[in-house]
Amino acid sequence: MCSSLLCAFALSAILAGGSGLGILSSINVHFLVTDPEGRRTGFDRSSPALFAEIPAARYDVRCTGGTEGTPGDSSRRFVAAFGDGGALQEGPYTFTVTGARGGPFWVSISVYREPVSDDFTIRGVIRAGEVKSYRLVFVPDPSVPLRIDTLAVRSRQE
Repeated sequence: MCSSLLCAFALSAILAGGSGLGILSSINVHFLVTDPEGRRTGFDRSSPALFAEIPAARYDVRCTGGTEGTPGDSSRRFVAAFGDGGALQEGPYTFTVTGARGGPFWVSISVYREPVSDDFTIRGVIRAGEVKSYRLVFVPDPSVPLRIDTLAVRSRQE
């Protein structure tokens, strides 16, 4: 099922004739996106700091049911990024996922390249403070397949 935020983002990317990036995750992780120029958007738990360096990108926490931290919690984190002129910059994007709480987690990544959307879901188990890093090399040509590579997994003492 598509959330209204993700649907609105996908629609605006297609209407703009450009490309975009949307990310949703389970509430028990924080994530930080780094673009090909090294600009960051998201939360870096090691600092701790919230970054909003990627132009036209945002990092929000939305509660879609329950209260954060309760059994009915279904909050999600969301990043939307558009490059200048409605297009993402070509090159590598790094996604760093940090466990805020231990347990199962998921991250859903959607990359919009007119006229298609490439969708990826990363699932696993994470410990509080554990850091998992992934990379996606963005190519604007929709005929070129995209993939997500695992870069590293490391534990962090809290």
